[in-house]
Amino acid sequence: MLNTWPGDRFEKRQALLDAVSSVADTVAGNVSFGEEHCYLHPDSWGAIHDNGLLSLKLPSELGGAEADPVTQLEVLAALASIDTSAAWCTMVSATNVGSAGAFLSDTGIDEVFGKESSKSHPSIVGVGMSFGEANPSEDGYVVTGRWPYGSGIKGSEWVTAGAKVLSESKPSEIRALFRTSEVQIIDNWDVAGLRGSGSNDYSVSELHVPLELTWSGDDLPLRGGDLYRIKRPAFVVFGHAGIAIGTAKRAIQEIKSLSSSKSRGVPGQTPIGDSPHFQMMLGNIDLKMRSIESLSKNIFEQAWDVAKSRTVLSQTEQFRVRAVGAWVTRESVDIVDSCFHAAGGSALNMDNPLQQCFRDMHAAAQHFMVSPDHVGSYGALTDG
Repeated sequence: MLNTWPGDRFEKRQALLDAVSSVADTVAGNVSFGEEHCYLHPDSWGAIHDNGLLSLKLPSELGGAEADPVTQLEVLAALASIDTSAAWCTMVSATNVGSAGAFLSDTGIDEVFGKESSKSHPSIVGVGMSFGEANPSEDGYVVTGRWPYGSGIKGSEWVTAGAKVLSESKPSEIRALFRTSEVQIIDNWDVAGLRGSGSNDYSVSELHVPLELTWSGDDLPLRGGDLYRIKRPAFVVFGHAGIAIGTAKRAIQEIKSLSSSKSRGVPGQTPIGDSPHFQMMLGNIDLKMRSIESLSKNIFEQAWDVAKSRTVLSQTEQFRVRAVGAWVTRESVDIVDSCFHAAGGSALNMDNPLQQCFRDMHAAAQHFMVSPDHVGSYGALTDG
């Protein structure tokens, strides 16, 4: 059964945003489960999967949305404004579902996507970094390794992993695809932020992976259109920016709600919303939010225009997209911090949404994909 998404870009965007709205109550109602148990509630994961959000980057011929970069940003921002961990798992799985759909051979597609299922595609998560080793065999590879940050792994059906190919010839890397039942999930995700993402380590030992369940990072996509000319790292940055923006928006909404009833200092004083200092802060973060949304959409739209012109992004364009993701994340951290501090001591309570925004935003900012170093790397290319 294939999802059916509108062909028109803006109608598709609205359909995806409607899908986020349809899962909002389920996801919001299970946030506390993720905080307590350190993985996404099965009902939240199921709702996200059933409503097609994991197909965000899947080629359209496999029933995917194959969404443009700005749509990806908006959809993940909308989900992050409900629960950052749910958006994080969606981003990771959508990237892996899309990559498998674009790069697997036809035989691999039949194995992974062709099984009879009530859903249009499987849930796939995983890590692209080559922390594993792959020994060539007659019809595939024997893979051993341990990978960190397997976000959403407890709700997945398949897991991807990067591995270095052990060979006397030219060094290379592959992505291998395992059934989740074949991997050992290591319950070590006990962290401050993004607790509900369930980003546990996972490992395999001498697991045979047939050739049709692997692909190379140098391969050309076998399916899909313009989106798959946007190679890494830009291909994964759009979601990071969306998650940062959505988390910051949630923090702004929470502090606005609190400002009418919360006072600082002696009880009975004027609510913080009437404080000139608070109003100045709110004005500044509103303008900052508008600026980071505008810039990110502008740069991501430029990347989309390049992809639609049937060319790949240049090195400078790749660096610019990555720099924007890093910059947007850091500015979003500042917004969340401002909201958190404005709330005073009440924000320290574990059940305060601003506390979760604070922890989740700082956790998301730790990802190497949005390191501040990327702004410097872009600056070096634009020097002079």
